Amino acid sequence: MPDDAASPPSADPAATPQKPRWSVVICCANAEATLPAALKSARFADEVVVVDSGSADRTEAIARELADVYRLEPWRGYSGQKKFGAELAAHDWVLVLDGDEEVSPELAAQVQALSAAELDGLDVLYVRRRNWVMGQAVRAWWPDWQSRLIHRGRVSWPDEALHEDRKPTDPGRTRRLTGHLEHKRAGPPDFADYFSGRRMDERLLMVARQMHARGKRVGFFGLWLRPAAAFFKFFILKRGFLDGAFGLLIAQKAATSVQLKYAALWAVQRGLANREHAGHREHPENQEA
Repeated sequence: MPDDAASPPSADPAATPQKPRWSVVICCANAEATLPAALKSARFADEVVVVDSGSADRTEAIARELADVYRLEPWRGYSGQKKFGAELAAHDWVLVLDGDEEVSPELAAQVQALSAAELDGLDVLYVRRRNWVMGQAVRAWWPDWQSRLIHRGRVSWPDEALHEDRKPTDPGRTRRLTGHLEHKRAGPPDFADYFSGRRMDERLLMVARQMHARGKRVGFFGLWLRPAAAFFKFFILKRGFLDGAFGLLIAQKAATSVQLKYAALWAVQRGLANREHAGHREHPENQEA
C-alpha cells in the first residue's frame, strides 16, 4: 500500500449546521410551590429567565438558585409581562411559561430535535396544555392550544385583557407539536384552583371593558343562552360527563364564568361600572374563563 495514501479531509466547522439555541422565560409571582417544577422542566434550554412581578415568598431565592437570569419587574399585564421577558432573553427562539406550568419530557425532546432549517420557515409553534384543577386533569379543557414557542422577532403581541396570545407574521409559518405543557400539576391541590373570588373579581371588568371597546354588546337572549351553551359544550361536546362529578363541576364553572363575564359587559354598556379598576399588584394565575 503506498505511503502517500490520501487522508480523509478534516471536518469544516463552518459547514456544520448550528444547533438552534433556546431561551425559556418564566413569568411569575409568589410561586414557591410550583416554580421548582417549572425550572426543572426547562433544563433542556440554553438559558432560563425568571421575571418576577413582586413576590413575598421564596420565589426570588428559588429563581436565583436555579435560573440563569432573575429580574424583578412590576406587572405589565398578561401580554406585556411575557413580551418584556422575551426581550430580556439572549436567544431569538423563546418558550414562554407561567410559574405554575411545566414542559413535558415529550415537548422538551421535540424542541431539542428541531433543526435550524425547520425553524427558518416558522414564526410560532403551537403546543397543547393540560390543565389541572384540585389535583385532577381537566378532560374538557384539552387540548387548550397555546402559542408559547416563538421567534420573538417574527411575532406580534395583541393587547388582550386576559388570555394573551402571540401572532405570527404569516399564518402559514406555524406548526403544531404533539408535546404538551402541564398547568397547575405541581403544588398542593386546593379549592382555589377551582374558584377564587378575588381573582375573578379582578378580571371581570377588565375583560368586559375590552369587549365593550371592541363593539361587543349583550342583551336578554345572550345572557340567557350563552351560559347554557358553555355548560353544554364542556359537559357534552367536550365529554366532561366522563369525569362524573368533577366533570359536572368544570361545566358549571364554565357556565358561571360566562354568565359573570356577560353580566359585567351588560353593566359596562349601561354605564354601571364606571369605577376605575385598581389593576394587578401581582402576577395572576391562569384560569379558564
